[in-house]
Amino acid sequence: MTEFDDSISEALGQNGSFDPHKAEDLKRKTLGAFDAKMKKVERYLRGYLCLCAWLFVFSLFHFFHSSTTKALVFYGLLMLVFLEGTILMRVWYWIMNNKITMLKEIKQLQLDRLPAGDAPAPPGRPKRLEGPLQGLSRWERSLWWVVLAGGVVLVCIVKSVGDTYWSPSDDASLASQACLTLEADGSGSAVTQLSAVHQGIDTWESFDFFVPKGGVVRFADHRGRELPFTALPQDGRVRCEVRLTRTVFPGQRFSCTQVQQCPDYAIEEGGVWTCSIERSQGCATNEFSETLVLPPGAEIVSASPWPVASFTLDNRPTIRFEATRGRNEPFEYTVQYRLASEPAAAAVP
Repeated sequence: MTEFDDSISEALGQNGSFDPHKAEDLKRKTLGAFDAKMKKVERYLRGYLCLCAWLFVFSLFHFFHSSTTKALVFYGLLMLVFLEGTILMRVWYWIMNNKITMLKEIKQLQLDRLPAGDAPAPPGRPKRLEGPLQGLSRWERSLWWVVLAGGVVLVCIVKSVGDTYWSPSDDASLASQACLTLEADGSGSAVTQLSAVHQGIDTWESFDFFVPKGGVVRFADHRGRELPFTALPQDGRVRCEVRLTRTVFPGQRFSCTQVQQCPDYAIEEGGVWTCSIERSQGCATNEFSETLVLPPGAEIVSASPWPVASFTLDNRPTIRFEATRGRNEPFEYTVQYRLASEPAAAAVP
């Protein structure tokens, strides 16, 4: 017997008298303990459902941002675990509901069979029949739904911050192919082709691109149409906020071409010209392919790092560098060369 049962037995047998009000209060407290237990179980259920829903949405974001098979499998399994977890939690809830309901019915039968339990109820107070278990109130259940929806919205906002601009996910990769053609006076023009697949769940409206100061730059989409941009100085460079003419949706491939002309790509010192280039991108994996075309007849003095290819095309020495860098990791290369010697002027007789 429980503490409530002992209290009721003591109240019924005290001085041979029966206090129906005290017996009814103790009975109500005993049966009310089961309702409190049921509310506690339902709160556990609601809290666990909120947690699983938030983690499911978090994994869903990373699933759409993934570009590797391992990442897709990992986040896909996480979503499956959280989904199955909600199902198992509901099964546990109904098991606990049936268990507590059965215990409450058994306890009510025990209380009805206590001594003097069949005594007539006091005048004006009909005998109360206990109903089913009382769970959470309607307003508290509505509050839990508000918390669930608010958490999902908060996760979406946090994961989407900054995605209005071109900011690929942690697993995204970008391919950059550039060709820099130098002239004899150190000036040159560079054509860079960028390509990436949008793996987020929002849309791309614009992106940022950094270029050196002192040059003329323009951007074009995959059809050759000019892209408008705003140039802002930042950290010794120029940040170009390029606005797309066509919205890029998730799953679509994005590509553009950047053309830049600069008067001092190479600097001369002691008859040796030096061209130093540094590039970086904001993706987790950035594939660089840089082709440098020197002036006609130039002689290569040194190159760092060692180029993957070196050849001559139309009397122009050409070298190519390739590298893979992480997020914002710089890719640098330096080439030193001498210009072709001009033939001496013919003597006048």
